[in-house]
Amino acid sequence: MPSKIMWSFLITLFFCFSCTSKKEDANQPSTVLTKYITTSFAIKSFDEKEKLIQMTTGEVKDLLTKLSEEEFKKYFIDSARQFISMKIKDQRAIGDSEYSITYELSYNSKSKESEAVITNKKHALFKLENGKWLISEVKNLKTFIDHKNELSF
Repeated sequence: MPSKIMWSFLITLFFCFSCTSKKEDANQPSTVLTKYITTSFAIKSFDEKEKLIQMTTGEVKDLLTKLSEEEFKKYFIDSARQFISMKIKDQRAIGDSEYSITYELSYNSKSKESEAVITNKKHALFKLENGKWLISEVKNLKTFIDHKNELSF
C-alpha cells in the first residue's frame, strides 16, 4: 500500500499536470475562437473594441481597426443579436504556425418586423505569432435563416 508521502506526491503531480494543461488550453485556436465570439456578443461600448483586436491579426485585425465608432456600434452593440451556440465541425493544423477551424455559429436576430435564428457556417484561419494563436481570416461558407413568424420572407 502506498505511503502518505507517495499519495501526497501523486496528488501534487496531478495538480501540476492539471494547471499546465489548462494554461496550454488557454492558447489553443479553438479557445481563442470561443473567447472572441463570446466577447463579441457581450460588447457594451466602443471602448471594448481593443479586446477583439488583441485576439486578431492580418485581415481581421485590419478590418476591426478600420471600423469607425459608428460602424463598430452598428455591428457589435446596436445589433439585436443573442448568442445561441457555437459548434466546431473541423479543426486541423496547417504546418507549425497556421491552424484551420470550420464552425457553425447560431444566434437569434430580432427586429421590429421579424425574429429569426441565424446559423452561419464559417471557416477561420489562425496564425501563431509570438507564442499566441490569433485569428487572421474568417470566411462565411453558408447562412441558414429560420424565421420565427409567418410574415417573414
